[in-house]
Amino acid sequence: MDFLPNISPLSAPFDFDQHYGLSVDLQMFGNDQLNDCVIAARAHHTIRLVWAKSRSPVNITLDNVKDEYHFETGTNDPTDGLDLGTSINRWLQRGWSYGDISVAPTLMHKIDGFHGPCKIDGATLPVDNPVDVLTVEQLQVGICTNAGAQVNLMLPFAVGFSKPNSYGPANIWTDTNDSSGDLHVMLLTGYDVDPQTNLDSFSGITWAKKQSMTWAFLQTHCWGVFFIEPGEDT
Repeated sequence: MDFLPNISPLSAPFDFDQHYGLSVDLQMFGNDQLNDCVIAARAHHTIRLVWAKSRSPVNITLDNVKDEYHFETGTNDPTDGLDLGTSINRWLQRGWSYGDISVAPTLMHKIDGFHGPCKIDGATLPVDNPVDVLTVEQLQVGICTNAGAQVNLMLPFAVGFSKPNSYGPANIWTDTNDSSGDLHVMLLTGYDVDPQTNLDSFSGITWAKKQSMTWAFLQTHCWGVFFIEPGEDT
């Protein structure tokens, strides 16, 4: 894609927000109340897709995310959860709204499409009919050229929102021995290379915090990656 100009995709470190001057609060988007990590990741991604195209800020509220989550689940049950691929396909077909659509009905946002699910190179978790297998470099390029990458994760049992010392900037995800925790979806927005070990790491947004993880962690816990294509209405 060419909507993110003047970038060297393999230069590290890279963080979308810093590189493109996006200053925005990292919001929970209800993921402390609902099993809505899919829509929370979509909200974070929409903010960055719109910024990449127009440098325009987007006001997505908690109610916007809740409404979309309940619309897609068809219930008011906070624990239903959503399948990432199915939800992204709805984003493609129907779009989703934020703001007061009775006043501004043009705020119905759609994407052109998505590429995925892609399997992480060396992943130990199964993927149904993966489109391709991603190397470190391909994931880096995808994050740069698609304003992020949405990932399906099978977390270790020790990681979760109810365990505040298990996530956030001070808690890099490295565990490659346990995948017995919850399914989770988040948006990856950057990457780095440790100058001492020469090992790759990736970072993103979840539970209103920046979260880093090693490439080895992704190989163990990530079973699907989706790259989103911006549309005329995104």
